[in-house]
Amino acid sequence: MHLITTLVLAAASSPAVPENTEDQYRSIGPGFAGFVATAALAIVVILLIVDMTRRIRRIRYRSEQEERQAQLVELGQEEAAQRAAMDEARADMERAAATDTQQADDEAAAGQDPDRRPEDPRA
Repeated sequence: MHLITTLVLAAASSPAVPENTEDQYRSIGPGFAGFVATAALAIVVILLIVDMTRRIRRIRYRSEQEERQAQLVELGQEEAAQRAAMDEARADMERAAATDTQQADDEAAAGQDPDRRPEDPRA
């Protein structure tokens, strides 16, 4: 029994885990290199987010500009068509006025009253 007691006391007096010293605690962490790597990674991620936000904003602005340009082109085409129709109508009116003037001149040269209406041929 003496042998068993000696073994138990020997096991209790010599710990299986060595005592921790302050140097061991410092060697466990990532150290300065780990801090620098983590900080660099964080900075790169922030710069990528800022760049992505700028690109998205630029794409959105360009699409809005293209839509505005398309609307202006469409409006310009409609306005050009309206102006062409108005010019055509004006030209028709000028031709009709010129024809009326020419007809009045011809009637005056023939000795007829230009204000007199022609008689209805059906009568």
